[in-house]
Amino acid sequence: MAIASNDYTRLGQAARKFLDRQHGHLINGEWLRASGDLAVIDPSSAQAIATIGAGNATDIDAAVHAAHAAFQHPSWSALSAADRERLMLRLADLIEQNASLLADLECVDNGMPRGFAGINVGGAAGVLRYMAGWASKIVGDTVDVKMPFPGSQFFAYTTREAVGVVAAIVPWNVPLMMAIWKLAPALAAGCTVVLKPAEDASLTTLALADLIIQAGFPPGVVNIVTGRGREAGEALVTHPLVSKISFTGSTATGKHISHLATDSLKKVTLELGGKSPTIIFDDANLEQAILGAANAIFTNSGQICVAGARLYVQRSVFEQVAAGVARHADSLVLGAGLDPSSQLGPLINARQQERVEGYVQRARESGASLLTQRHSPQTDGYFVAPAVLAGVDQSDALVQEEIFGPVLAVLPFDDLDHAAALANDNAYGLAACIWSSNLSRVHQLVPRLKCGKVSVNTEGFPHPALPEGGTKQSGYGRDLGRESLDGYLDSKTVLVRVS
Repeated sequence: MAIASNDYTRLGQAARKFLDRQHGHLINGEWLRASGDLAVIDPSSAQAIATIGAGNATDIDAAVHAAHAAFQHPSWSALSAADRERLMLRLADLIEQNASLLADLECVDNGMPRGFAGINVGGAAGVLRYMAGWASKIVGDTVDVKMPFPGSQFFAYTTREAVGVVAAIVPWNVPLMMAIWKLAPALAAGCTVVLKPAEDASLTTLALADLIIQAGFPPGVVNIVTGRGREAGEALVTHPLVSKISFTGSTATGKHISHLATDSLKKVTLELGGKSPTIIFDDANLEQAILGAANAIFTNSGQICVAGARLYVQRSVFEQVAAGVARHADSLVLGAGLDPSSQLGPLINARQQERVEGYVQRARESGASLLTQRHSPQTDGYFVAPAVLAGVDQSDALVQEEIFGPVLAVLPFDDLDHAAALANDNAYGLAACIWSSNLSRVHQLVPRLKCGKVSVNTEGFPHPALPEGGTKQSGYGRDLGRESLDGYLDSKTVLVRVS
């Protein structure tokens, strides 16, 4: 078991140099000094390793005005779609060229294992390349209009136009990837952006800002302001020059943003919380299903919106599957992200650590059985051992509420109808996984699951061409895919009388 805090001799020289920098805000193509500072905490040690700017309403106002001016300036507004595409592809190249730096920063800032961080960096470049291709494929329609005016003829068509300034607010769980999920479709559409990363994990977004400058984006097209949600985030959401808000984070914060946006009728995309079910039938390849169910909840220590935090297993194989997932959880190496042997890193902060451990403790006090053998280590870092619990009721908080940690509730089901009812008995509707070798059964169940994404015989990894988003209290709108582009475009109808 690794456990120890990060060994900074494993960091590359570029990452060590970056941590020593004085970090401000990127506004109108320039680095501006912040009026205050926030400490950057390494979750593996609970020690401060750098500082970032504590943005406020004044910083946000400057950033939004810069984005608004850039949206109207010919250096961006008159840029061809092909040139927007080239800029985005150049940024993707720069991300790949600086992959080691970005993965190092993601690891020490968020706590994720270094290998997982590297996957996310590569994925971010892939999303940029995919969305860059859409810049040159934004088209309208021509419509045959016959009006009841004798001798008159009309020509009608529609155009698609960028909505304007976008407020992009991203979470701390996979910071770089989430930033690109917001930036890529907005830039492809021709919008300008003010991006606010989460105060708990802002380093990779600040490093991305350097690459945006190097790529040659006109000043003000992308602005990045760090800071707390209540100060910088709320000022960004309510700013009158912001036309569109794209937010990924908790359902509670998403609801608050939705209320604020309603006053000015801003367009909003919300990708919120989840409590995704994994459903394993008795005819599944159980070896694959056990590993898949474990990966669905324990990847990134459960700090993933689509994490499969509810496991429903057909009763005839319940004991076998539950025990198998628990054994796998006990085998995972818990430790600091820079240690190559680590498979699970720490949680993001002390508050999240206490919250996750509280759910496990209350479930056990209510009679749940802890199937895993390990306990959370007593260290300065925010480590939580993976937990698999059985003997819980469908109505328990462990089953109904998003925990956002490496905690899995396992419950039995009898048949397809029972599985569908249990899976849908939740306020969230983000994702689901089905494990079965019976395709007839799979195709019956898929349309009955009330969620935005269903994965079959695999855990649900993202792909740039496949939309991500949810239903119910998991939000509305989509990231990724062609559908994400639609959220950054307005349609305009043009009706011309030609005779």
